[in-house]
Amino acid sequence: MRLAAAGLLATLMLGGPAQAAPGLRLVVIDPGHGGTNLGAPSRVHHPARYEKEFTLKVARKVAAELRAAGVTVVLTRERDRDLSLKARIGLANRLRADVFVSIHLNATEVPGPTGHETFFLALEATDEAAKRLATFENRDPVSVDGDAAAPVPDDAVGDILLDLTRERAHRDAQRLAELIQQRLTPQSPFKNRGVKQAPFYVLMGAAMPAVVTEIGFINHRAEGRYITSEAGMTAIAGGIARGVLDYGRLVVAPRARPADATGGP
Repeated sequence: MRLAAAGLLATLMLGGPAQAAPGLRLVVIDPGHGGTNLGAPSRVHHPARYEKEFTLKVARKVAAELRAAGVTVVLTRERDRDLSLKARIGLANRLRADVFVSIHLNATEVPGPTGHETFFLALEATDEAAKRLATFENRDPVSVDGDAAAPVPDDAVGDILLDLTRERAHRDAQRLAELIQQRLTPQSPFKNRGVKQAPFYVLMGAAMPAVVTEIGFINHRAEGRYITSEAGMTAIAGGIARGVLDYGRLVVAPRARPADATGGP
């Protein structure tokens, strides 16, 4: 992973391929969980299948959509393997990505709720459900050294957020979340739970707009069946990809135009 990342970074710094059509240079897509970190179990598959499998499938579909539009895409993991939360956002930072999107499937103890939602980083969660979700997702079983990793304490979160509020990346993360949610909603027949904020460890320290998208509840029988079907995953991935492309077109590209307009001799 480190050698591949270093090689890609060197290529991009030397110029690499032509500028992507929507203004995006590089997008990092993070398939949540992996390896021993199974994620939530499905209730519609026997034997049981887990969140980690479907996040990777959706991430691959998102990557294919973005690459077809001319965007360079890197996945934090290309197979079923352990990867710490810190390593995921660390890869995006090393590659100087324009955007980081972490893909997850939601679940509750009682499989009643449905719907998709997209999060950006904040110290205070939007509501108790968002707080519980972040707590679950922050249980990282793998640290950089392979040891169990505890959730980041609140004071570390506060320090990171203090830095983020001084940077454009934090403001842009909310815009990115809104655009993804707008595009995701028509692709799912289930509830639009909206854009929310929560202290997700995987987003902490991001040097670029970074979001977590929860595409639906895997332990709800009807929604779980949809979001793990080929048709459902393809539709959802298309929505996520179009939201990212909208961000490139509406936010990234306009900012690049004044510099481009100056041109050279």
